[in-house]
Amino acid sequence: MKNILTITVLTLSFGLTSCNKWLDVKPEDKFIEEEVFKTPQGFYDALNGIYLNISGDKLYGRTLNLEILDLLAQTYYISAAQSEPRKQLNNFNYGDKDVKAQLDAIWANLYVNITNINRFLENLDTYGQVLDTQTRGLMEGEALTARAYLYLDILRLFAPAFSVNKEAQTIPYYTNTTYEAAPYFKSTDVLVNILADLKKSTDLLLKYDPAIHMEQIDQTIGEIQLGAKPFLQFRNYHFNYFAAKGLEARANLWGGHKEDALKAAEAVIAAKSKFPWIQASDLSNVSQINRVFSMELLLAFESANLYKNYDELFSPALEDRNILSAGTTNKFINTVYENWENDFRYASNWRSNGGKSYPVFLKYADISATNYRNFRYTVPGIRISEMYLIASECEPDQTKALAYLNELRKNRNCDVLSSTTDLADNIKKEYRKEFYGEGQLWYYYKRNDNRTINGATTTNKSVGVESYTFPIPQSETDPR
Repeated sequence: MKNILTITVLTLSFGLTSCNKWLDVKPEDKFIEEEVFKTPQGFYDALNGIYLNISGDKLYGRTLNLEILDLLAQTYYISAAQSEPRKQLNNFNYGDKDVKAQLDAIWANLYVNITNINRFLENLDTYGQVLDTQTRGLMEGEALTARAYLYLDILRLFAPAFSVNKEAQTIPYYTNTTYEAAPYFKSTDVLVNILADLKKSTDLLLKYDPAIHMEQIDQTIGEIQLGAKPFLQFRNYHFNYFAAKGLEARANLWGGHKEDALKAAEAVIAAKSKFPWIQASDLSNVSQINRVFSMELLLAFESANLYKNYDELFSPALEDRNILSAGTTNKFINTVYENWENDFRYASNWRSNGGKSYPVFLKYADISATNYRNFRYTVPGIRISEMYLIASECEPDQTKALAYLNELRKNRNCDVLSSTTDLADNIKKEYRKEFYGEGQLWYYYKRNDNRTINGATTTNKSVGVESYTFPIPQSETDPR
């Protein structure tokens, strides 16, 4: 796999691996840290461990991107024969014991990884003198961006949308490791802290990130340039500078700061040559088809279990009562893609396959070609297309706004829209097409307080405002 080692990061302590074998270390945290961080390799391993955890099944490798949020966004057809937890989740029944357990686990795993990041930053401050200046600055920038990414998703999941109540106090905010419970912050204050992390991280990454000088973000760096720093490769699988700017755009849009969101999105768009659009030639051969459009990703997660998860969620070999699809006919998926099967997103990701009479979701199916493996195991985190959608929504000049939207459409093999178009409605349509299996559509609906969702199971599904906010786990509220 590309750049991730087989290791695990433990809360308040770190584990190392060498040749896939665990090292025996004494349990005392301080002693462990002194030993681990004696060399640069300890920092490489620890940061890679953070990436492994957040890319795993419990967060972005499955639960958030592939499954739960798209179930809520009504993109999958849930029949009466589907499992009870799926039906309850699809109906926003957060009091159901199985659903509650899933949502509590999301909260816990996001905060566990924030704790790991905080501890990493503390150790970087204490033991970072073993690193050269570039590596230390790069690691700090990546860790700060990762923390901002996780906090933004906690805010988007467990606090009301800013358009509903931006003063809600629901999110504990930690910047250091402690056994004391942090107070609940107002949503506005959480966002201020997120943007402060991103300001610091973009300053560091602008100075130290090799992605700034790369012609294309998903390409490797030559061996001579790398020297003893393989950590610098595959920058789109790290929280790089452009991922940080993209996250800045996403965070500002969530807070209603459209001018700042536009500025950040345009900073990424200005570097669009680093994220070239997918071409028809990349999709023409099924044995090497790049269904995730990997070259367009500002940020990607590498999921070790991706194809196992595909087999359990989307495979046409699954029975109808177990598969996540858009329905037993092509009616809903044709509605989403406006009856245009030549849209690259439709043509590459939806096909009747494996004996199914209806289209199945193929975005995360594996490929057979052994020489096209640089995009395998990839789950999207932030796309260049999202920057165009943000720019289109935030640009006050409607001619420019439409141009941003049309840039996306023409690079998806769709007709450009006329100046008489309902811009907001078409932005929503592009979110539905673009982010299938990536979780971002649910956040769009919540941010815009959409009370009705056109879904695969039930047309015009009603969504109460309370359904857009996950309940804070009782384990968090009781002991405080």
